[in-house]
Amino acid sequence: MSYNNDSYGDDRRYNVSNFRGFGRNSWLVVALVVILVLAVSVYATGIARVPVGNRGVLLTWGKVEENVLGEGIHFIIPFVQSVEYVNVQVQKAESTESAATNDLQDVSATVAVNFRVYPDKVNKVYQELGRDYVSSIIKPNIEESLKAATSLFTAEELITKREAVKTRFDDILKGRLNIFNIDVIAVSLTDFQFSPSFTQAIENKVIAEQSALEAKNKLEEIRYEAQQQVIQAEAARNATIVRSEGEAQAQIIAANATAEAIELITSQMTSEYAQYLWLSQWDGKLPLVVGEGEGIILDLTSLADTTP
Repeated sequence: MSYNNDSYGDDRRYNVSNFRGFGRNSWLVVALVVILVLAVSVYATGIARVPVGNRGVLLTWGKVEENVLGEGIHFIIPFVQSVEYVNVQVQKAESTESAATNDLQDVSATVAVNFRVYPDKVNKVYQELGRDYVSSIIKPNIEESLKAATSLFTAEELITKREAVKTRFDDILKGRLNIFNIDVIAVSLTDFQFSPSFTQAIENKVIAEQSALEAKNKLEEIRYEAQQQVIQAEAARNATIVRSEGEAQAQIIAANATAEAIELITSQMTSEYAQYLWLSQWDGKLPLVVGEGEGIILDLTSLADTTP
């Protein structure tokens, strides 16, 4: 068997040239892919998107910048600058703390605080407090503020003046956290717990006060009833006096009228009128003589003989 050396050489040269051409094209594709990946990476690291309810802290080579990034998309220098996000929404910190009252009674209370970071001060908060400012700053100040507030009131006042205690605690805590650029929105104090002995003493006092109040109310009721009886007796006495005075006045008026009538009749009395009065009272019997001494003497026989 014979081989054509020239034909074999031509095929080999063709295959080598094809391989070299394919190799150059592959490297070109790889380079383009690398460039594209780098471009995408650069583009991605050059964009910062601040979520809703957050603010962005801009860092240049790890240094905190003065300007604060608001919500939305921002362009930064790739591989040089970065952004840290800080929540500026209202957050809640809650804990149970122990304290002492002004009269040295131990007390514990559940405290809830609503707060937020001042949006324009997030760079200061991040720079000075870091991310874990709730446990490092807020909770310790809640504890200290509660102790400072309860020390101004007695144990009894913590119950009877709870709103005043809450206001005082709120003022103290706001003053403490405002230094750290943290705004206290609202506070809540609940579930005051005292020692068992003090709780029993409070309960006994309440029972005693309720009993005293009931006795006082009963006394007031008795006193009111007594006053009503006095008023009724006084009214009856006054009515009797008025009635007696009225009757006496009526008798006086009648007596005066009788006297005046007698006086009037006496002043107008004549012998003829006297005879008339006598006759108006006569019973039909005929005495011979009426009168005595110098009085009036009537001869009634003459009257009997007179024919009408």
